[in-house]
Amino acid sequence: MTKASLKHDVPGGQAQREARMRDDVAAVLTIVRHGEPAWDDDGGAVANPGLTRRGVRQAEAAGAALGSRSHDALFASPLQRAQETAFAVGQATGLEPATAPGLEEIRVGTDGLSQEQVDAYFTSAVNRPLAEHWNGWPNSGETFREFHRRVTEELARLLGESGIVATSTGDFTLWSPPPQPCSIILTAHGGTNAVLVTHLLDIRPVPWEWLRFECELASYSVLGLRSIGSGHYVWSLQNFNEVGHLTQAGLR
Repeated sequence: MTKASLKHDVPGGQAQREARMRDDVAAVLTIVRHGEPAWDDDGGAVANPGLTRRGVRQAEAAGAALGSRSHDALFASPLQRAQETAFAVGQATGLEPATAPGLEEIRVGTDGLSQEQVDAYFTSAVNRPLAEHWNGWPNSGETFREFHRRVTEELARLLGESGIVATSTGDFTLWSPPPQPCSIILTAHGGTNAVLVTHLLDIRPVPWEWLRFECELASYSVLGLRSIGSGHYVWSLQNFNEVGHLTQAGLR
């Protein structure tokens, strides 16, 4: 390789400035989706499955990727698949996972159904009139608005423990920075994580967030709390649906 070509491979001034700005964050929030769950058990739907063997390997790969950086806290949904994923992430990061009940996935009404019945349940629910999607999944006992409120209230509690608090100007949401920079990991689910991203980016919610911000099993997304001047901060989506660790491990 010639000196000229080497020179062109070195980041220029603009690239270096943008990199410094991305790194200048008051807080980092990493949102992890659980690994592959063992939904099927002899043809029946499992209400609260753990991970498959592949799912464990995916969780370990996510942990290895996140373990290369320092983090301050690790929280997980109470559901088994998220708990097992958080355990793997905790092993790699040296953090003890704490359970955050509000990060549970949106509730569904599939208990006791066969896998064939589960498939029919979701097909029928998806094809309802769009306005009915606000009602949540049939027979679940939880509307989408209740789910959104549960998740965002839990998020406010977790961030508040680090001194990160949301304030509203009427037009948009701003955030106060923590006393010291911090890095927090949340381990949850496709629907939960999509609601988290929507809320943090101050985007109007819809009852199909998991399609609008679709993340793969054992992927992770990163948001940084960045200054917009005058002492105000907003969340910046710096990495979404990162799957490089899965590709490298032959799990995707």
